[in-house]
Amino acid sequence: MARTDDIPQAYDERSVLLQVLHYAQDTAVMKVSGLSEELGHRAPLAGSPLMSPVNLLNHLRWVERSWINADLFGGEDDAPWSEEDPDAEFRQGESLTVAEVIDLYEQEAARTRAVFAEVDLDMVRRGGRIEHPVTARWILQHLIEETARHNGHLDILRELADGSTGD
Repeated sequence: MARTDDIPQAYDERSVLLQVLHYAQDTAVMKVSGLSEELGHRAPLAGSPLMSPVNLLNHLRWVERSWINADLFGGEDDAPWSEEDPDAEFRQGESLTVAEVIDLYEQEAARTRAVFAEVDLDMVRRGGRIEHPVTARWILQHLIEETARHNGHLDILRELADGSTGD
């Protein structure tokens, strides 16, 4: 798999943010790529029975989609979670293959980057779950943070799965 570098071609704010997001997204994919179905679906932490590499990548897919569709643009949040089942996207991952979840995540990641390549970063969100009038810039930063934080989880899960380490 060819990796995206974290060094942007230009150093304007948008280029830097999009490059860091792309690098974090590629890192998430790399952490799941090459795992067998058994290892991709293994949740080794007793206190987190839904925390498998596949389920976590599926979570990241839906987080990106929700922040853009519902929060940024004020549209429908079609993510599977609900008040009754706040972890539904993790459960949904259990029915996906490693290849399927990677493909679905890569499609959503590309869409996310395309949206943020065009949207006014000062645009105030039009919907969503939080009271504060956050901007597209803040949402982009939040997606970088969320992906990077979960990459730490994926690092641990991958090492526990097959001993692989590295970014």
